[in-house]
Amino acid sequence: MRLLRDKDYLRQIQEENLNQIIENDPTLLPDVEASSQLEMRSYLDIRYDCDKVFTNTGTFSITNTYYANNLVEYTEPIWDQTITYTVDSRVSWNGIIYVGTASTGVEPGTTSDWVYITEDLSLYYATTPYQNWDYYTQYNVGDIAMYNNITYTCIVPVINILPTDSNFWTGSTTYSFTGIYPEYTTYWTKGDNRNSQVVMYLIDMTLYHLHSRINPRNIPELRLIRYDGNGPHQGGGAIGFLKRASQGDVRLNIAERMPDTGISITWGNNENRNIY
Repeated sequence: MRLLRDKDYLRQIQEENLNQIIENDPTLLPDVEASSQLEMRSYLDIRYDCDKVFTNTGTFSITNTYYANNLVEYTEPIWDQTITYTVDSRVSWNGIIYVGTASTGVEPGTTSDWVYITEDLSLYYATTPYQNWDYYTQYNVGDIAMYNNITYTCIVPVINILPTDSNFWTGSTTYSFTGIYPEYTTYWTKGDNRNSQVVMYLIDMTLYHLHSRINPRNIPELRLIRYDGNGPHQGGGAIGFLKRASQGDVRLNIAERMPDTGISITWGNNENRNIY
């Protein structure tokens, strides 16, 4: 699974410079990124549910089945002047996605034969029909919460009890849908539901390792600082942040790991959580 997109890197490095360090090899970036993602997981796994954090940012397909919080990048084929398009055809042109309202071969943006949908390569995530279950929330009879993509209904007033406990909750079917385009807001929310800190630090780590691959003795100082504060003992950069997050000194707004019923879980020396 790949959390990042190539264009995410342009937040922190110019495209020309990025192409230089990957030596114009499009397969290198996701390969090094995958190693960096495993490195990040090694710090976060003890406290966070990394399977929910490091999800796949896929390309939208009308034939795919989607589940709550799935993130997609929406694009369509580029308009082709040699094609006469039919009603409801979808194309991208000049950074915009259009849908056809008539049979037409005219360029989008110049005629009412095309209707604006959204910007090309926009991010959308599948809307959760109910609020996700929260460890700290008091639930009353009849309250509904989502947990692991299943809707649960509270049958006994409860707090701190997982929805999988049938003494307090009753489960329903898994939530999913297919055949619905991203502009339909009942099912999709336009935006990026990835944690911005995870994205930022994963980019920093990947860029550091890409430079290290070229010449480990000549890594730019900026990349050293953003990776580990220019020294593993300085406690800075991505590595310093991940260490603090794993020990409970800082809290990421991402899915936390839940212990099995009746089993305690400790994060560093700062928190001890027990679910009965």
